[in-house]
Amino acid sequence: MSTSLDLIRASERIVVAGHLRADGDSLGAAIVLARGLRAMGKQVELILPDPPDSRYSFLERRTPWSIYSGKGSLPDHDLVIVCDCSQLDRLGAMGTEIEILGSKRLVVDHHPFDRAVHRWDAEYHDVTAAATGLLAVDLLRELGEEPDKIALEAAFVALMTDTGWLKYSNADARAFAAAADLVGRGVDPDSVYRDIYQQTSAGTPRGIGAALASTEYLADGKAVLGWIDGATLRTAQGELVDTDEILDILRAVQSVEVVAFLSERGGRVKVSFRSKTWLDVNQGARQIGGGGHARAAGATFPEGVSIVDAREQLSELLEAAVSAGPPAA
Repeated sequence: MSTSLDLIRASERIVVAGHLRADGDSLGAAIVLARGLRAMGKQVELILPDPPDSRYSFLERRTPWSIYSGKGSLPDHDLVIVCDCSQLDRLGAMGTEIEILGSKRLVVDHHPFDRAVHRWDAEYHDVTAAATGLLAVDLLRELGEEPDKIALEAAFVALMTDTGWLKYSNADARAFAAAADLVGRGVDPDSVYRDIYQQTSAGTPRGIGAALASTEYLADGKAVLGWIDGATLRTAQGELVDTDEILDILRAVQSVEVVAFLSERGGRVKVSFRSKTWLDVNQGARQIGGGGHARAAGATFPEGVSIVDAREQLSELLEAAVSAGPPAA
């Protein structure tokens, strides 16, 4: 099997991609690699399967990307590098085309995945890494290329968004050391924080309020399920670009171990999971065709599943998961 370095060195035309609704880690890793590989003289196209969260528009101003426009739109390429995602189906129609084309593909990721199901020609993979963006920096340096200042900022975005600004359980000593190193190399944390978290619309607080009004506590308060549909959001004149704020508020409740929140995206129902100390929400997300980390995961229900149906399914899933109790020491 080719190594990641071998594949990259042998390729001249490279597509770098993130997953659907790319988050800060997926975007940050992709930007690090796209900029670094271009500096090495590679022809690189940074393509996303759909538009990411608008809060990351400041990254696009510095490193433009394009959005996949349908079958036949991928440029000629020798290699596809997918960042922060080890399942091609999480690239939607773009992933389907990559599969059909038989493209050489490399995954750069920190999520666990089943190698018997998801085939890659090479992988740069470490489940202990706090963020895929840090792996992208490491990969680039192994290739002999030092990330430029804009790439370092993107890596900082990846690290900070995936660790909840260094407050989640994946924020280990390596993560803190990496953050300090990136700031020491010129990244301005105050500017990055403002760009991500302090540019919301006036409708966002109303959206959060409407969403919190729907919460339901389960399993003697150990689990909480929340939801909001498009009609309710419109009635409240609210906006809900991201659900992290809601998940953090609900997870802060003393009795709560696990939170699940449902929202509608592009005509389909999405669920985001968070847990506090012991419940592996990645396992729950996988039951719905998603995945992620032990403490943070997500999934999108199949087309045609209503938010009411999803609520019923998740209520049963959460009750069963919490009632099993923490694993034996």
